[in-house]
Amino acid sequence: MLEMSDTGTDAMPAAARPRNISLPLDWFRAQTLSMQFLAGSGVLILFTTLVAGYLISEITSGSAVRNKAGAAAVLVQSMTEPIVQALAIQNTLPSEAIEQLDALLADPSFRQRFPHLEVWRPEGKVAYSLSKELINREFPPPPGLMQALSGDVAVYRADLTAPEHTTRNFRIPYLEIYSPLREHTSGRIIAVAEIHEAVLADEAARLRWMSWAAVALVSAFLMTGLFGIVQRGSRTIELQKRHLIQRAEETEATSAELLELRNRARLASLELADLNEKFIRSIGADLHDGPSQLLGFAILQIEQVRTVKTAARRRITLAALKDALDSALSEIRIIAKSLVLPEIEHLGAEAIIARAIKLHEARTDTQVAFEPGGADIDLPPAIKTCLYRFVQEGLNNAYRHAGGHGQRVQCRIDARIMEVSVHDSGRLAGTGSDIGNNTGMGIYGLRQRIESLGGRLSFERQPGRGARLKMVFELGEGACLGQTGIAHHR
Repeated sequence: MLEMSDTGTDAMPAAARPRNISLPLDWFRAQTLSMQFLAGSGVLILFTTLVAGYLISEITSGSAVRNKAGAAAVLVQSMTEPIVQALAIQNTLPSEAIEQLDALLADPSFRQRFPHLEVWRPEGKVAYSLSKELINREFPPPPGLMQALSGDVAVYRADLTAPEHTTRNFRIPYLEIYSPLREHTSGRIIAVAEIHEAVLADEAARLRWMSWAAVALVSAFLMTGLFGIVQRGSRTIELQKRHLIQRAEETEATSAELLELRNRARLASLELADLNEKFIRSIGADLHDGPSQLLGFAILQIEQVRTVKTAARRRITLAALKDALDSALSEIRIIAKSLVLPEIEHLGAEAIIARAIKLHEARTDTQVAFEPGGADIDLPPAIKTCLYRFVQEGLNNAYRHAGGHGQRVQCRIDARIMEVSVHDSGRLAGTGSDIGNNTGMGIYGLRQRIESLGGRLSFERQPGRGARLKMVFELGEGACLGQTGIAHHR
């Protein structure tokens, strides 16, 4: 058997070996699970196939040779054993026995299959041979002779260096088949027949190829089946991996968006608190500059009433006092109306919008178109207040800047989103009044209120087409912070 040399691996420089090894490892790690399995198991199965193929081919070819040798041994025993019975009582064969063996080997069919025949005595002496110079010569007992003397049929490749072969200058490595020859009466081994048979090269090669082909087919079938299973699992894992990466990216984006919304809500809350403080100071200033001044004037008029001496003068003073008190009461009512909400706690979204529209129409003597749409859902209290203030501020702006022309409120509400917008037909200079001019929230304050609750406010003005104020809330998604909760259907 030939042995493969490892000198090519040993000759590789030690410094270059880690770099060369790292490249396949990097490639291996970069592959999918199925490709890693294919590469790893392919090497293992190839190694296993080589070992199994070699062992199986050797076993099958050896078994074929032994079966062939056994059949040949039985044939030779049946033909030579009756002729050599004289060796049971003497050490040499009589001439008649030698002539019978010569006649047997003279048969062309027998001679073609068995070109050489020797009969060995147990001590290593040649009792018969086609090479007459070997008869009655003694040689070191070959291993096959010793094994046959124990009763077994022995098969060996001819040792061309053995003395009995060098004497005849043998060059072809025949198969040596040693078969024990027994005495008929006692069954005692009296001699050993050695026959030479041509090596079954073609038969052995055929068996080897068949063995290798069978092992290769089984290995390929096994590899294909296992790879199919792993490939399916690998595809599932890769798909899940892509989904996980996608979800992780979506989660990261959502987290960043929530963080931004949280920061915006926090800033809006801070600005709203500051705005409320300014609003309170504005209310205080309005009370001080308006009703407070009028009440102070009324007190002075009361003192004049006490000191006036004529009835006509008293009537004039009382009339001025009444006008001052009426003006103070009117201003206080205006301020109170801007601060106090109507009863909206038990109203739905559309009803709140309708209430704000009705009060605006009564206060301004104008008409407002209302276009409801979607479900009339119940909102958290903070959203209700925000909705009312939005419609109130939007209509006030439409009246103030467009004279109440083209006032329209659109509403679209479902379980996930609420969109409310206030429209007008365009600015008309010199029309409208400044009702609530100093007591309203303004768009800036309205934006802070809406964003603090998680909503969005937008304002658009198009020359000649009017303005649109729009508010958007996402419901049921945690967009409304803290106190708002989740909207519920009626």
